[in-house]
Amino acid sequence: MEKFNSIYPFTTENIAGYMDGLDLTDKKIITVTGSSDHIINAIANGSTDITTFDINPLAKYYMDLKLASLEDLAYEDFIQIFLYDDKNIDIDFINNLNMSDESKLFWTKQLMTFKNDWVKLKKSSLFNRKYFNPDSKLWQNLYLEKNKYEEIKKLIDSVNINFLNISLKDLVLNQEYDYMFLSNISDYINLMYNRNTLENYRDLLVSFLGNVSQIYLAYLYDIGNDNPRSDIDNLEKVKKVFKQFEIKSFRSALENQEDKEDGVLILRRDNNVRK
Repeated sequence: MEKFNSIYPFTTENIAGYMDGLDLTDKKIITVTGSSDHIINAIANGSTDITTFDINPLAKYYMDLKLASLEDLAYEDFIQIFLYDDKNIDIDFINNLNMSDESKLFWTKQLMTFKNDWVKLKKSSLFNRKYFNPDSKLWQNLYLEKNKYEEIKKLIDSVNINFLNISLKDLVLNQEYDYMFLSNISDYINLMYNRNTLENYRDLLVSFLGNVSQIYLAYLYDIGNDNPRSDIDNLEKVKKVFKQFEIKSFRSALENQEDKEDGVLILRRDNNVRK
């Protein structure tokens, strides 16, 4: 499908680290789609009104599969099928799920290619499993705690999710939102802008603050390290450009880095623009 040929099966971030204790009940959320983990974790914290966007159309198919499977499967089965390689699913399973015909057709075709073998499909190039450690996903996601999972199963049918196949740069907001979660999309702003990347990214986000109360603008691995990977990791540069933002730090998602912390950078409407 054009240049989009892979899906992240799970987050590479410690979403539980920054969403823990965040009450999203009755809050409107807009988030990047990715692995769908931001969506499901938002539901775990009470959100039932979610707009999600991704330039990769494959993210929609995977979101449909993951949410429909969560609604259908017992916790142990979901873990074995999606997180580990302990259990197979087949075309009959796909056809019985509560999701769109388009998504059913996509996953049916994928399974047919791999002779109805889900485990082989998971290990194919369709999924980006780089740095994938299934055990770590259990503590990086609120919804992968069994009691939370059971709560979500009861709520999922009442959740309103609207998917937009669009890039952040082309996103136009016509509604009010309480939170925007941008994951690590800031790692790729050099692909969005040829120059003045931080300044252009700031201007885009400030324009969103007219419709969004809080923007989680960047996820940083090993926050404040001496060798920033990009401009967004260089906090001194970020401070000069963004002026007012907040930092929340927590346990790093990096493997075998218990002494390090990751962080999210947060913009709030009240600190930046007047409504």
